[in-house]
Amino acid sequence: TAKPISLRRYAVTNNLAPLISNVMGQKLVLGRLAVAGQFTVFYASPNTGKTLITLRLIRDSVTQKWIDADLLFYINMDDSASGLLEKSRFAIELGFHMIGGSYQHFSTDKFHVSMREMIDSNTAKGVVVVLDTLKKFTKLMNKDDSSQFAAMVRQFTLKGGTVIALAHANKRPD
Repeated sequence: TAKPISLRRYAVTNNLAPLISNVMGQKLVLGRLAVAGQFTVFYASPNTGKTLITLRLIRDSVTQKWIDADLLFYINMDDSASGLLEKSRFAIELGFHMIGGSYQHFSTDKFHVSMREMIDSNTAKGVVVVLDTLKKFTKLMNKDDSSQFAAMVRQFTLKGGTVIALAHANKRPD
């Protein structure tokens, strides 16, 4: 029988070095709820405290040195100006970066470009990105859009980056 020779060129086993250099191990980055180098999504009903709990866990993780604050980017797309200001002051206090929708000309398109740059330049390792909320970055109910987004995030995590996203559970369970 013929062997699938053409697939051999894609085998990770041909060169483990790039994979080894990006693996973060089972390093916790957000309490016991998220692991470095993975994509984690927290779903809960609106106004149940996803953001507040996440910010508390970030504080604990930065304080415990589980996260390098300078490599943490909290992308806040779901807040009022006063909420963004309050959370930005908190971010300054801990030394991480708060990004707000439309501030400093930020957009989800620029997020995608930045992610691609980190993937292509091999600078994703150790970077933690928090997306608040996920629906602002991809159309969750559109299979093509969400699959493309997931593929990009997977490339980012394979390079050692971590993505944590907050998402709303179904607002109308009936």
